[in-house]
Amino acid sequence: MFKKVTLYTNRLDELKGFYEYQLGFRIVEEDDASFTMAIGDSQLVFKASGRNAFYHFAFNIPGNQFTLAKSWANSRVTLNRQEGMDEIYYANFNADAFYFQDPAGNVIEFIARRNVDRMGDFTVDSLLNISEISITSSHVEEIGGRLEEMDIPVRGNKGVDPNTLNFLGSGDTFLLLVPPKRVWYFSKQKSEIHPLSIELTDGRQIDITEEGEFRETTASSPIADKLEEMEFSGVVLLKQRDTWSLAKGMADRANARPNAIATRFGIASGSKIFTAVVICQLVEEGLLSFDAMLSELLPDSFPDFPVTIHQLLTHTSGMPDYFDEETMNDFEELWQELPMYRMKTASDFLPLFQNKPMLFEPGERFKYNNAGFIALGLVVEKITGQPFIEAVKERVFARAQMVDSGYFSLDRLPAQTAYGYIEEENGWRTNHYALPILGGADGGAFVTANDMVHFWERLMDYSLLSKDMTERMLTSHVTHEEHDYGYGVWIRRQDETVTKYHVMGYDPGVNFHSGYYPEDGAVLTVLSNNSGGAFDIMKLIESTTDANKFG
Repeated sequence: MFKKVTLYTNRLDELKGFYEYQLGFRIVEEDDASFTMAIGDSQLVFKASGRNAFYHFAFNIPGNQFTLAKSWANSRVTLNRQEGMDEIYYANFNADAFYFQDPAGNVIEFIARRNVDRMGDFTVDSLLNISEISITSSHVEEIGGRLEEMDIPVRGNKGVDPNTLNFLGSGDTFLLLVPPKRVWYFSKQKSEIHPLSIELTDGRQIDITEEGEFRETTASSPIADKLEEMEFSGVVLLKQRDTWSLAKGMADRANARPNAIATRFGIASGSKIFTAVVICQLVEEGLLSFDAMLSELLPDSFPDFPVTIHQLLTHTSGMPDYFDEETMNDFEELWQELPMYRMKTASDFLPLFQNKPMLFEPGERFKYNNAGFIALGLVVEKITGQPFIEAVKERVFARAQMVDSGYFSLDRLPAQTAYGYIEEENGWRTNHYALPILGGADGGAFVTANDMVHFWERLMDYSLLSKDMTERMLTSHVTHEEHDYGYGVWIRRQDETVTKYHVMGYDPGVNFHSGYYPEDGAVLTVLSNNSGGAFDIMKLIESTTDANKFG
């Protein structure tokens, strides 16, 4: 019955810390005035308010995990007790329950439905949905009648009683309609009138005002509604004056683990900008020159490639590529002769292109080139004496406070990381056998949406490079099909004004766009663990949010 329930609080930051860090719930949408948590296939929202408020609500959990869930909760909170007991069996519902309270005084119930089983340990992903939500009002009969008109039945045969607790709903989900000053089970809290909004799974919405009056409305969120139509799986974050973010879909489909705002996603070629930053740092430190020849820097590997660092950074080198995106459609074809699980370093890619002829004269034109960035990674390793991944970790991620980002082996992904999914005619599969097992200089990093905000802001405040070097990196060095390109970054102009710096990445099971809008310093990032959708989402938000600014 419940798709989304919105409650109000004057302790928003405290509640967010409690649910996200103390309980480990996944935040799937956030702005400066609210946050949204995934509760199985429903969502619970807390929105900032000027007054204290508390509610009673319950979450359904599998019946066979009751003892595990109680132990899980007991290690994080103090369970409420009544008559010396910290649990109860409700025979009428064939369910066991325990209770606790959050910092705002909300009375939370975990109710284990004995008709539902789920294997494994109890985690936040064991939550099935929102089971119950309280509505406190002095207009119990009126609201009860309105709810019945919406085909939400009263449980039992006596109808709505204005003087006691009423259950409206069916199955395992109920609205609890109650007058003020009723003591909630397993607490000393007396019911109070506070506003709330309930969006039902069929799209209808119930609003209860501050006076406890009923109002039925239609939920309207153009961006969220469009995301539903697109079947988007991933995270979207827009930071302007305020920050708005949204997570949808599954990070792990097999185990029903949803994407969250803090989930890491692969970004494919979006990583090239990190390589460009490190190269620019080495030039700034006097260890390298943009005019240096690859054939002189790495004569053993590239004796026949007289191309400059500048040409490699701008895709104008004419080097042969190991994957030509203009002529090859299936990235997985590469691993038929050279297994993807062996592709762990930049040197592992050399047999795929180092003995092929040049495609055109260096500097002649733009042609997107992955192998050129593999070569840049090898240059980084020679100059720094470090593995490329370590150099990026030290020089980019650490300096930009990108604490959750990294290059992770696909067979050893850390917690809170999304698996990439490839859609097929008969379902889906992960992208583990479609990509190099470990990313590098041409792509394959994993980031969070918040880390991309940190990256753009640290790049633009000259924490990563000096002002002069940053400007050189973001200068339009070449134009390709009306799109400008700097060093590892695309540039969009309107007349003579830069309206956007952006990076993108496409791989099987990976889709990524992230942009910085210099007019007001806005950052928009779209991370997806499907093979498509990020570009469409970015265009949707650009057109919906502020057409004049985004251009």
